[in-house]
Amino acid sequence: MVAVCRITKCGLYIFALTIAQAAFFTFTGMAGTSIVIPKESENSTFSEIQPPVKPPVTNVITNNSAQILARVNDDIITVGDVKKLASNLPRELKSLPKELLYPQLTKQLIVDHALQIAIQKDGISRRPVVQQQINAAIKDLAQQKLTQAYFLEKLRPLLTPQAIQHYYNEHYINQPEIKEVNLRQIVVQSPEVAELVLQKLKAGQNFQAATRMYSIDLQNRDQNKGDMGWLTISELDQPIIQAISKIKNNEYTARAIRTNYGWVILQKVAERNRPVPSLESVESFIKEQITKEAISRIYEESLENAHIIEY
Repeated sequence: MVAVCRITKCGLYIFALTIAQAAFFTFTGMAGTSIVIPKESENSTFSEIQPPVKPPVTNVITNNSAQILARVNDDIITVGDVKKLASNLPRELKSLPKELLYPQLTKQLIVDHALQIAIQKDGISRRPVVQQQINAAIKDLAQQKLTQAYFLEKLRPLLTPQAIQHYYNEHYINQPEIKEVNLRQIVVQSPEVAELVLQKLKAGQNFQAATRMYSIDLQNRDQNKGDMGWLTISELDQPIIQAISKIKNNEYTARAIRTNYGWVILQKVAERNRPVPSLESVESFIKEQITKEAISRIYEESLENAHIIEY
């Protein structure tokens, strides 16, 4: 049974996202710049030389290396291609039933073929600098160099200082202010104990001293004296937001708040707007995000522009 299909993001982007994660690099301009692309598994370019056979009537995958599993434009993907790709997998993956493994590997090869078609249409292989790289490489490495050059060509304008600054402005500078609060907590097992602690606090006992004496949150009690650090107010539970909105810095809640982990008495230490990180501190993260997003788009476009048939 032959099915003409348009590959969706969810179905085929496992491979694309893997490439995106591996392709991150520090962009310092083309001089000395390199992007690490995982070595592509052998595919139909090096498949066994056998006459293709007609697709079987059913979707059953046979052991015939010439069985056609998919077409991408004029390229044929056979069982032999999938076998070669499977041979490079870790042992635990090789042991999977082929009914589970082969369809996923077929989809990976479809993505690979669609990308190579997009690269050829782009004409990057005819550029002198790229041609020198290809001529200096062995045959299987040549395609890897071509893929690398293609990604560099697409990524270069996205990773300029101006582009990084623009991303920083959009995602950090121009974002609404985020309110944060620094809290301390005493966690007890019952409302009766909570009332006892509140009486001690009203009598003048230091909040941190009461934490050490009564709190059942042992790790936070012993390491941080009840200090929970800076928390995003909008992400707190509504009862906690309401309770801390009624108190000032260094005051504590008048009543204990019931939670899933016990009864909690909170002390507000301070409030602030979350500081905006410097560009230098987030530049590497920004480059990584831009690279991931761009490579996902490249794969999506290459799949959209290829005519794909799965058998």
